[in-house]
Amino acid sequence: MKLALTALALAATAGMASATLLTNGGFETPDASAGDVPGAPPGWSGFNDPSTQNTTQQFALSGLQSFKLFGPFDFVGGGTGIVQSVPAAPGEVYNGSIWALNSSADALQGADFFVYKIEFLNAAGGLAAGGLLGVDVFESVQFTAASAQDVWTELGVGTAPAPAGTAAVQVVAVKVQLGDPQFNGGSVFLDDATLNLVPAPGTAALIGVAGLAATRRRRA
Repeated sequence: MKLALTALALAATAGMASATLLTNGGFETPDASAGDVPGAPPGWSGFNDPSTQNTTQQFALSGLQSFKLFGPFDFVGGGTGIVQSVPAAPGEVYNGSIWALNSSADALQGADFFVYKIEFLNAAGGLAAGGLLGVDVFESVQFTAASAQDVWTELGVGTAPAPAGTAAVQVVAVKVQLGDPQFNGGSVFLDDATLNLVPAPGTAALIGVAGLAATRRRRA
């Protein structure tokens, strides 16, 4: 009996964790079958030069498409990327991840890097705690020119609790350019972005009990 309850609870928790809150996290729209489509894809907002942000069918981890970032060239010391946000409340806990590819055909160069972030915003759209790493900003490890080439690598952001003042949570996918030369080549390809609300303690067990009760009813 305890084993069955545990299995149901774990299955329910896994199902909740895989139900990403993001729209178009796999970048399957817009249709890029006729060639790369510049700009932020549906569900996302872009920042800096939209020509450095492209939906593409050059590579894909799943489905047919991925998202490509390069440059941002003229924004030395800055970044180019996309963001997406959903409503959130203080005390909620989130995690998320994205898969990145460093292709040998267009590998990252120099000190340039990519990072995936979870950020918490206040009602005015600013960072809830003013931009404190580990408080209202949580980051994956950096994906750099030294990262393995031609393999998809998952970059995770885990255990990100929303601080006081939170009204929304957003993910940020950003390719950062540092130093000279200004026109460093290299791209990063992205796929299967997620943002998940972590169940509160005890939720999984309650779901497991409910599932067990439903199973008993069906058998009866």
